[in-house]
Amino acid sequence: MAKRFQIETWETNAILREKSTPVGIQEIPKYTALANDMVKYVKNPDNGGVGLAAPQVWVNKRIIAISLMQTYDDEEYRTIVMINPEITEHSDETCSDEEGCLSIPGEKWSVSRWKWTKVTFLDTKGIKYSLNLTELAARIIQHEIDHLDGVLFTDRMENKNHLLM
Repeated sequence: MAKRFQIETWETNAILREKSTPVGIQEIPKYTALANDMVKYVKNPDNGGVGLAAPQVWVNKRIIAISLMQTYDDEEYRTIVMINPEITEHSDETCSDEEGCLSIPGEKWSVSRWKWTKVTFLDTKGIKYSLNLTELAARIIQHEIDHLDGVLFTDRMENKNHLLM
């Protein structure tokens, strides 16, 4: 059974505003159970998320779990762990769409993101991968990497008149 997470909101979790530290290759086994629990959490439709970053569960490490979906109607997607993810390339073209966040429940705001990204990362075995992501998956990866950098989606909102913080 997956570890039950207490997703902390931006009001109670100071780690959400800190830059996360990379996971050393020798540290990966220490974080594998956490990473697998994060995937289970994201895959559970009752939780209402498509991605989760370790800082959201009080772990200041560069670990995310994301759903590689193209649209919200996509039923053939995988949810994977990325350790030390880094966007290495991206489109110049952006698009705007509504985003929400487990750490800011009930809020959705329009955010502009790159249309495609190339991301490199390690899996839980320490194997390096590179993926080209488009559509919703590109948006999700950008949102979750922002969490690793201490950035919330409200920092990127297009209409700053509705700032929460």
